[in-house]
Amino acid sequence: MRIKNKVAALVILLGAILLFTGCTTNQKAIFDATMKMQNVNSLEQHMTMSMELRGSGLDPMLQEQVDQVSAMLNEAMIELNTKTKSNQEKTIVQSEVNMSLSMPGLDINMPYWIDMDLNGDSPKLIEVFQLPIMAKGFLPAEFMDKDYMVMDLANVSDEELDALDMKELMDFSLNFQDMYLEFLESYADRFNPDLEVVALPVDDSTQQKYRITLDDKGFKEFLSYTVNNFAQDEEALSFIEDYFKMVTELSGEPNPLEGEAIEVENLTEPLNQINEFLGLLDEVTLIGESGIELDYTISDGYIIEESGRIDLHIDLAQIANLMNLPLEDNEMPEISGVLNLVIEYDAEYLNIDQPLDIQIPELTATNSFDYSEFLEATLDSLEPMPEPTPSVPATMSYTVKPGDTLGTIALNHYGSYEKYTTIYKANQDVLKKNNNRLNAGMVLNLPAEGLLAPLSKENIKQVYTVKAGDTLGSIAKKVYGDSSLYTKIYEANRERLKSPHLIYEGQWLVIPN
Repeated sequence: MRIKNKVAALVILLGAILLFTGCTTNQKAIFDATMKMQNVNSLEQHMTMSMELRGSGLDPMLQEQVDQVSAMLNEAMIELNTKTKSNQEKTIVQSEVNMSLSMPGLDINMPYWIDMDLNGDSPKLIEVFQLPIMAKGFLPAEFMDKDYMVMDLANVSDEELDALDMKELMDFSLNFQDMYLEFLESYADRFNPDLEVVALPVDDSTQQKYRITLDDKGFKEFLSYTVNNFAQDEEALSFIEDYFKMVTELSGEPNPLEGEAIEVENLTEPLNQINEFLGLLDEVTLIGESGIELDYTISDGYIIEESGRIDLHIDLAQIANLMNLPLEDNEMPEISGVLNLVIEYDAEYLNIDQPLDIQIPELTATNSFDYSEFLEATLDSLEPMPEPTPSVPATMSYTVKPGDTLGTIALNHYGSYEKYTTIYKANQDVLKKNNNRLNAGMVLNLPAEGLLAPLSKENIKQVYTVKAGDTLGSIAKKVYGDSSLYTKIYEANRERLKSPHLIYEGQWLVIPN
């Protein structure tokens, strides 16, 4: 049964890979263009992505966390500009990627390059990262003035990697790519989901534009069709067997399918279990009112533009019911509320199979360091964990202040929002008498385990309470007049902060002199 369950999981995974293939005229146009893109040897891509998160009807503590994440996420924009070129066999590849992330109070640019040549007896695979300025502040001192971090296959010392024959790895990559594309071409003729794919009007007569739309019901029907069609296709199951055989021969590991042929009749029980679960999904809304909308623009048989909007809907009560969680519990607040996440993206493909100029940075000992050196220096600098601070009290009473929530109290006294459940359980009698409301002046008992040491009041400028939209950079700009001094605030609050980029409204921070 263990092997069959693994196969069932692969069925779902590989079925998802075949999304939106089929043999209707419009579906086939998208599929053929997708396949043609696999044989492209050079192109430029420009892609942007944004997200919008909303929460409603949530528990007040969860709503507060969602609102804080939304304030950052909904104003964020991810942008990727990529140039890639390769030989016909895909054994020589060069890529240049410029990734940028913009959100309130934070702009990060991180160029990245790949230089690969798997031909010959000494294969080359080098990845180069240009480090953002803010990342340099967290490096060991000997690397802070260097611009590039390099990951060089030649410098990797790993027993499993050392055991691999790079010629065999290259052959596997080429053979599997050919096998995979050949399988897709064949399977597409037997994969005919009832998808709505419409042709849209375009101004350019050399282009064709198609749109795929799915609502919640249509998405679930497509998912069910994909899983069942793939699991009952003999060639698809043979493809899985061949894949496992190739991987295990390459790695030298035992084949988990050894001695068990994957046949349709052997998958009856796990497939029934999957279909039973898919049936339960009928009672859970996964796709919001806007649905899924995907656009493809094709020219000369190539995809030259893609765009999409995906509206995800998460009803926490429905999910709890699906997972057989109690909606109400004597020790926990009621599970309720809805989360909506809308993802939008646009991609444009340019200069397909045209000459491209990719400049890999010239690397020297002065301007770069190897990742293995960084890892070694980091490990050497690690110190034993300090003993618990004796100043932490065995127990602590806390008087609620205006604006407090269990989440902010947990954050400021335990370092984590998740600890609000600990506080709730320790004070549930008091809270239930007050209809689970917090009032200023209420006294709570904070359990001793995990309590942080009290904030130091010596040699500090102030204790700052984080406001919505704050970042360490914007706080440093406010109190010091220089946003780059955010590292000073981070160092003074390391015990309370998991990351310099993750702070929460209501959180207390020490601002050093």
